[in-house]
Amino acid sequence: MTSNVSSVLGSYLCTQCGTCVGVCPTSAIKMVVDERRGVYVPKLIDDKCIHCGICLDACPSRSVDFSRLNLEIFSKDSENVLLGNFIRCYLAHATERKIRYNSASGGLVTSLLIFALEQRLIDGALVTRMKKDNPLEPEPFIARTKEEILEASRSKYCPVPANIALKDVLREEGKFAVVGLPCHIRGVRKAETTNKKLKGKIVLHLGIFCSHTVNFKGTEFLLHKLGVKNEDVAKITYRGEGWPGKVKVKLKNGSEKMLQLGDPLWVSLFFLFSPTCCLLCNDLTAEMADISFGDPWLPEISAIEQEGKSIVISRSSRGEALLRAASSDGVIELSTMDPKDVIKSQRTFLHFKKVNLKSRFKLMKLFGIISPRAKHDIKDSFHNRVLASFFLANSYVSQIPLMKYIPTKILHRYVSNFYWLYGRIIKRDLVGIV
Repeated sequence: MTSNVSSVLGSYLCTQCGTCVGVCPTSAIKMVVDERRGVYVPKLIDDKCIHCGICLDACPSRSVDFSRLNLEIFSKDSENVLLGNFIRCYLAHATERKIRYNSASGGLVTSLLIFALEQRLIDGALVTRMKKDNPLEPEPFIARTKEEILEASRSKYCPVPANIALKDVLREEGKFAVVGLPCHIRGVRKAETTNKKLKGKIVLHLGIFCSHTVNFKGTEFLLHKLGVKNEDVAKITYRGEGWPGKVKVKLKNGSEKMLQLGDPLWVSLFFLFSPTCCLLCNDLTAEMADISFGDPWLPEISAIEQEGKSIVISRSSRGEALLRAASSDGVIELSTMDPKDVIKSQRTFLHFKKVNLKSRFKLMKLFGIISPRAKHDIKDSFHNRVLASFFLANSYVSQIPLMKYIPTKILHRYVSNFYWLYGRIIKRDLVGIV
């Protein structure tokens, strides 16, 4: 039986989270880009591996015992099949307008990290920015100043191996927050179960809602459609300048290309270029975090909101205390939100993660892809199997280089018709729930 992550090296199971790299005591693993699929994969350096099994124990792709993690973190099993354990749900935003306007959705994560740093609750935060010398590639790092936290604000719609920076957390002195997607938070929590030093250093886990990320092929597709060469990009930002924000590509010649998030090109990109590993995930709302954050996709909010707000799910007493302290200090504004409205705002993504999951598992098993993470699925049905075939086909087709030459109008028509059908199926499956 293998004692390292070789069983998931280059496989469709790997979530690209980077946890194995971050916890390896001999630096025997590194993350490299698989150019064909446009994703990160771990690469094992055989002569450095001592077969200690630490990477395998921490890997969220190998297995995740959600009941055990919930008991360890929250002292109880999950009580809500769609949202996980929580104390309260809120609608919130940062009070500093500049942070609110220039963040992904209300500036909550940025403001809370700055507040925690200034109150000396933490000494640094594991966050991600885009590399200055390679602006299309993410750079996880430990932010220790307000300026560095601001530098890492906004979403990154590309693969991010955030947990490679756990190596820095283990090496440096202090208390730390970690910010990540559900797969990153799961990796951290699993690593903490066997590494007490790491558990003692990480005092805050901030999770970001995620239906799926976008592979690097999606970035290539976007730039091609905008008439931009990769080598001409000086900087790319995926959110900010209000809500829901815009993608902005700054070129080395000083010119800029911009795209609203609701633009047909963006909708097509986001729908089509999902890594296969994301089709195996059942966690939308970062259920293992202390606090989770997401966009409030409700019609009544979308119709009027321009500055930015976030759905906030408080899950632990530590997370709740931070929110209350920041609110009392005037750093953020909080208003209680009905959990049913949280579910309603995320119903498309929750259906994808919780309802359609079983159908995707069955279909992917035919291709030899077997996931160990098969919990919280609700039902299987013929129409869900049809949906699953579309999701899987999109993931494979997105790897074809000729994709970028298909007219956007054709792609958007396909996506629009799919979502029309999907909406009818969601309404049928979630009747009585939302």
